[in-house]
Amino acid sequence: MSCLHRFAKLGGRRCVVLVVLPGVLLTCACQQQDSASVALADPQLAAFVHMMMPKEIEIQRYLTKPVSFSGSGDANGIEVILAARDSFGDPTKIIGTFQFELCARRVASSDRLGRRVALWPVEINSDQTLLKYWDRLSRFYKFTLQLDQPVLPPGDYILTARLRSAGGDETLFDEYAFTHGGGGKAPAGPGS
Repeated sequence: MSCLHRFAKLGGRRCVVLVVLPGVLLTCACQQQDSASVALADPQLAAFVHMMMPKEIEIQRYLTKPVSFSGSGDANGIEVILAARDSFGDPTKIIGTFQFELCARRVASSDRLGRRVALWPVEINSDQTLLKYWDRLSRFYKFTLQLDQPVLPPGDYILTARLRSAGGDETLFDEYAFTHGGGGKAPAGPGS
């Protein structure tokens, strides 16, 4: 019997096993997947979702900065780097509406927020908007917010971030006070 003949005999049995076995496994996996159902009213699911929802947002002070979108070297926007954490303190994703507000800072006043410089609403409500702002490498959100005015003048500012989650039951808040001395670098590129 030639080598080719023996290979065909042995290979024929192996071929049947290799074709049939994945088919059986796939069928079993599909049946198990279809049999599992999740009800939104399930208290365990509700507890899990509540546990994984953001419980804290934090503007990353060492990364958030005035930037120049025009390349002129004069800041005409703010690049906000923000972390969202769940009840365990782990990075998590967000669904909801952010409201960023930039105000001049009043010195020696009980109300530190002065004149509003800009207000930016940002909605994250789909896969596309989530991926637009989420950086997988750093696990932070990155928002490039352009000013309506041509240049951010030097001065003291307070940037506030508010998140109204999709459920609408709680609002998360953080603020960042900084001094802008003038100028601005180009915003960081994607994934940086």
